[in-house]
Amino acid sequence: MKLLKYIQNYRNNTSGSFFSQLKATLNIRPNNKEVYKKAFTHSSVNLKDDQGNRINFERLEFLGDALLNTVISEYLFELFPFASEGELTKIRAKIVSRESLNAIGRQMQLMALAETSNNKNFGNNIHGNLLESLLGAIFMDKGYEKAKIYILQKIIAPYVDMESIDKSVLSYKSLLIEWAQKNKQQLHFKTESDEGLDPEINYFSAIYLEQKLITKARNSSKKKAEEKAAQHAYHALKLKSTHE
Repeated sequence: MKLLKYIQNYRNNTSGSFFSQLKATLNIRPNNKEVYKKAFTHSSVNLKDDQGNRINFERLEFLGDALLNTVISEYLFELFPFASEGELTKIRAKIVSRESLNAIGRQMQLMALAETSNNKNFGNNIHGNLLESLLGAIFMDKGYEKAKIYILQKIIAPYVDMESIDKSVLSYKSLLIEWAQKNKQQLHFKTESDEGLDPEINYFSAIYLEQKLITKARNSSKKKAEEKAAQHAYHALKLKSTHE
């Protein structure tokens, strides 16, 4: 007996209702319906096929976890060309942390699609587990490239605050200095006290590239002003190189 028939026998909602929700809430049009049914079947249902194999999302969760790490690694490698291996690892860890994935899975309302035992407390990790199993299902159904696009457009773009994450890990000043050294560019920080109207903003930093002002920023300390200016410069230079 096929997997889909097994799962359908244990679902309260009809197949049409499940796939309508899948399309409406997650914007997924499945080719292989069986794999999505399995992706939302929890082990608490205690479902097995006629060979005695368990039917649940755990194997797809394993696959989705590996897929997510691969896609995020590639994305960060291209996004931050001068970040060190250690910095890239720290940023990736924040994106794929259990806390982060649980929050995303909860916002995507994946539990509404799940088939579970009604009398069990699943805890917070169920949200992240379902997210990973969904990604595993997309990979099995549509392949790597489409799964990658789904992750970047439907998960990273709407749910991950990259600016907040990279600020907590990266030193833009270090990245900028390293970039200038590798490209033999003259980079100069000019930072001085700022006696402006705001008593909380005490320093002004300007960055010059080849003696040309490229950005400036203010902040409460010399270090913060230089870091803020470096962040502006880093993104400005990257945008410029994108259009060349």
